[in-house]
Amino acid sequence: MVAENIIVPVTEPTDWVHPIVIAPKSNGDIRVCMDPRSLNTYIKREIFQIPTQDTLFSELSGAQYFSLLDASNAFLQIPLDHKSSLLCTISTPFGRYRYLRLPYGLSSAPEIFQKFMFDTLNDLTGVIAYFDDILVFGKTIEEHNLNLERTLQRITKS
Repeated sequence: MVAENIIVPVTEPTDWVHPIVIAPKSNGDIRVCMDPRSLNTYIKREIFQIPTQDTLFSELSGAQYFSLLDASNAFLQIPLDHKSSLLCTISTPFGRYRYLRLPYGLSSAPEIFQKFMFDTLNDLTGVIAYFDDILVFGKTIEEHNLNLERTLQRITKS
């Protein structure tokens, strides 16, 4: 995670230090996570309305062609500011580290990520983002391919 610029060593004192937990991934690998339960009780959540599936499905009327994209390590794509990063310090057998990117387990992480996806893709036609899933669609193959190209360009820039 250090090599991927997700966490960095911490040498200065921090107000918060969290234990780590190991969570299994669906592919059999493991994910090292911060256990932020104590921090979660103090987080003031930014309320962002998560769209319902009914709302999302209503946008698909007439669509015949679809592509489903999955944002790999979704939350870890969102950078933290320095103050937030210090709040996300973990203790490991190898020392203390702080997250540079949004860690799994924070109570506000799903809303933060959904808002990021909304802000990034909302003005594009033929695309729906629901957490880490991105559905690209079109009534014709040409429309679908154009929507897919625009979506991939936007994601690459963000």
